Amino acid sequence: MSHSQHRRALALVATVGAAAGLALTGAAPAHADDRPVITLQQTAPVAVSPATLTGVSPTAMPYLSFTTTASSLSANATLTIDVTQLSAIANVTFSDNCTVVRHVASCWEMFFYDDLSGVGSIGAVTQMTVRAKADAPAGASADYTVSGTADNAVIVGGTGTVDIGGPAYDQAQPKNLTGVAVGSTATEPVRFTNIGDRPADGTQALLWASPGIGFARHFANCRYSGEGDPRRAALALCDIPGEVLPGEKAALAPAVRLDVESTAYYTYLDTMIAPAGDPGIQQSIAGRQWTQGTGGQLTLRILTPGTPTDAPSGTVSLSQRGAHGDYRITSLQAANTADFSVTGATATAAQGDTVTLDLAMTNNGPATIFDRSGETRSADIQLPPGTTPVSSSANCSQQGATSYHCTNGDIVSPAGEVSHFSLTLHVDEVIPAAQGSISMDWGPSGHPAYDPDPANDTSPITLN
Repeated sequence: MSHSQHRRALALVATVGAAAGLALTGAAPAHADDRPVITLQQTAPVAVSPATLTGVSPTAMPYLSFTTTASSLSANATLTIDVTQLSAIANVTFSDNCTVVRHVASCWEMFFYDDLSGVGSIGAVTQMTVRAKADAPAGASADYTVSGTADNAVIVGGTGTVDIGGPAYDQAQPKNLTGVAVGSTATEPVRFTNIGDRPADGTQALLWASPGIGFARHFANCRYSGEGDPRRAALALCDIPGEVLPGEKAALAPAVRLDVESTAYYTYLDTMIAPAGDPGIQQSIAGRQWTQGTGGQLTLRILTPGTPTDAPSGTVSLSQRGAHGDYRITSLQAANTADFSVTGATATAAQGDTVTLDLAMTNNGPATIFDRSGETRSADIQLPPGTTPVSSSANCSQQGATSYHCTNGDIVSPAGEVSHFSLTLHVDEVIPAAQGSISMDWGPSGHPAYDPDPANDTSPITLN
């Protein structure tokens, strides 16, 4: 899996920030202070090899994305990308929206967005593809610059970097486990091979333990974050010294050991192994608070020695392709249950009155449910006859004239969590013992295996 792919996969379990490697330059001219500013985000350096390597992409694609001060944008823009310096060691091609003259690309862009509140970045149509020249020496590096103009905005650009050659840690897939006993300790070996053309001076291992599992050992050369939070993954970031040569196969020693906690059900170990200083690691750890571990050292055990080379060591990983990649997700499903229940309501109201119903959905545990697919836990509500809906809590939405759908809004449902819903109804007609209901909505897959008691999945709503 490539670095761009692994950043998308971790959106659920880790905060992604800006990587080192781009020095922003330029400022809005004084006469344009009232115009919105569109700023190129710091872009990670990329590496590309002149050699034909198994599992390694022959090209690299720097990713251009932007931030803005505006809540909305309506701007036609031209990006200017100067690859004159880079052209000495690499061939660069651009997407069809660009015209290239003497290694300078002029690329047409449209920035039209209505609502940018809470949006972290906006992408560009422009793409550049870099391929190393056959005679480019390993360890060479060159920059390219990005600038731009727009009719209704100010563009702030910057400088990116491309390296020739690099290490590439191809991680083996650890074994998925099922039926893991609560209270046990699971072991997951983490192995990788440097399939790149340059050595690395050291290794960083970034491990995510999803809610329900925790790290059984804490090492002095590792830092830890997020432990004890039932909604977030616990992270371990480990710095392991020692050169890793091309072709070398190694394993974390000792293997990763994970405590299977009382709240475990759907759990995952995410692992990323990269050369020390790799920008992909840096992006994944931005914004985290860390605590240094104590006791013992996490090391590398060499399984197959590598091949010595005159190439200098590198920190920027080559992009991998196909089934190769430095990032893996391993599932460890525990033998556990999580009993969800719903609570209805009883109320009395006269004709013409309004009445508010307080309803609930509860995870009675013992397991926390983490649905990595993005599904939340939800309930369906049928209104009692003789009523008309007036309003609802923000976590409910009307699905029809007499029904609502309510959700806890989170892919993590901790054991003991109570999700509260409310509906306000107008009583059009008094019907004795008018009955509606609240029911768990399990979706197309039906009642899940982890819920042991379907009898409490439905509860009545009784009016008058």
